[in-house]
Amino acid sequence: MAHCTQTYCSSAYSTFNSGDKDKYGQQTRAEYKPRPGNDSPQRQEDISEEDLYRYTRHRWVYNESRRLLERYLKFDLQQLLKAAVAAISSQGARYWPLFYTTASEVATREFLRDVLNIATPRIIAWSADQSSPVGAEYILEEKAPGKPLGRLWQDWDKWPMKDRMAMIEQIVEIERKLASTKFVKSGCIYFRGDIPDSDALVTNPPLSSPVVERFTLGPFVEKELWRGEKVGMDINRGPYESPQEFIEAMAENEKKFITAYARPPPAMVPPQSSDDTTHSPTLSHPDLHLDNVFVDPKSKQITRIIDWQSAAILPPFYQCGVPTMFKHQGPVSSDMTIWPKRPENYHSLEQDEKDMIDNLIGSECLHKYYLAITRNKNSRYWAALQLQDNVRTQPTCIVQNVWEDCDVFFLRRALIRIVNGWKDLCPDSGPCPVRFNEQGMALYAHEEENRGYVSEVLTLFRNNWKLRPDGSIESARFDEVQNELTRMRGASVGGADNEDRLLAEKLWPFQDTADI
Repeated sequence: MAHCTQTYCSSAYSTFNSGDKDKYGQQTRAEYKPRPGNDSPQRQEDISEEDLYRYTRHRWVYNESRRLLERYLKFDLQQLLKAAVAAISSQGARYWPLFYTTASEVATREFLRDVLNIATPRIIAWSADQSSPVGAEYILEEKAPGKPLGRLWQDWDKWPMKDRMAMIEQIVEIERKLASTKFVKSGCIYFRGDIPDSDALVTNPPLSSPVVERFTLGPFVEKELWRGEKVGMDINRGPYESPQEFIEAMAENEKKFITAYARPPPAMVPPQSSDDTTHSPTLSHPDLHLDNVFVDPKSKQITRIIDWQSAAILPPFYQCGVPTMFKHQGPVSSDMTIWPKRPENYHSLEQDEKDMIDNLIGSECLHKYYLAITRNKNSRYWAALQLQDNVRTQPTCIVQNVWEDCDVFFLRRALIRIVNGWKDLCPDSGPCPVRFNEQGMALYAHEEENRGYVSEVLTLFRNNWKLRPDGSIESARFDEVQNELTRMRGASVGGADNEDRLLAEKLWPFQDTADI
């Protein structure tokens, strides 16, 4: 899908070959040269027209050719520019995955602006028709005022603490607005005219009649439901009537993909509370990171929240979490009355040691401040956060793409936790339907032991080199990171005996996988 603002044009290629964005990644935007004098969030050097069709912001340390191919889209640039001009001064064929992605993003953003009063860039014109003169779906939008928070983040430690706390409060207020409207179903938001024979939105509290008539819920556009062979499969993409149906659908869809429509046993759901706090579906931002938050550099006030593609209405326990910008990279005490303190020997330490301690304390304090503000102002989100490490919810959160990602370890670990705690979790449900034999448990224990090193490597590269879990890295740092990964892989594999060497090779996280 091509995006264009009043000062730049960009194309992005998603899971459905239009506008990629995943749980870990960022909206892909190849930049057209802005007009001189504009404070554009994008690069401001000349680029070739071909670069508009390619993804250039990141590179991948594994599966790179596949990732780049997924994000390549050739479209008619001149027609896109003409559409932009026409929009500033007035929709065909529909390929459904592409259509859903664009139509849902537009409707969601209008719902956010008009109903929830959340600042998103105004949409000038759009088309979900792949056969348009542009040759791709597109969205023409205003240029977001301010700068991406990521541009200001390098000076984050220099911000007065009151400004940092105020930023957290603004983010929590946006999350509170999102959590304020409960939906009776899970799905993605669309205009009713784009989903034939659709019902109006039903919410609690009820929305005003004009709003209800404009919007509806339709299928999810999350990439896990459409990528690869799934795009042509008859699987349940929603909307879902209940959390139970949603969880069962996730398991059923993955089982169909792996075993040709095998039917799994009924899935568990978290205990349903009397006020339905963690179960009533709500709308959430799919990937709230630094570059999606635009801020006025002087006032430090949020001006726009961007990148709502794939935003979905789901039970809060499935998609809540501490935003990565405020998340402390280390253990955080769950006791909200205990805050980190300097060690008793602080004044006798070297200055670099003091700086490191102060940075760690500051990071943990901001994490806990986010939790404290959320607990006080957004009780529904707070309740869902308490389920983040819940034994019951983990399988649902990680079950999708287990086969495509060639890694069942974390699903197996989540199921083992359920098996071990079955009597306490479901005391009246009879024997656990999942079983592991002794050999399987022994193999799991051996793999878990070896994964300790892998976890350390992942943490090291995420913290020091900003390497994302999907293997993407800023293009300028690709060679440096790739060389260091090669060195560490050689040290890991070369220092193991024959049996552990094979396991080390298997567990190494940054390697190409076979096409599914």
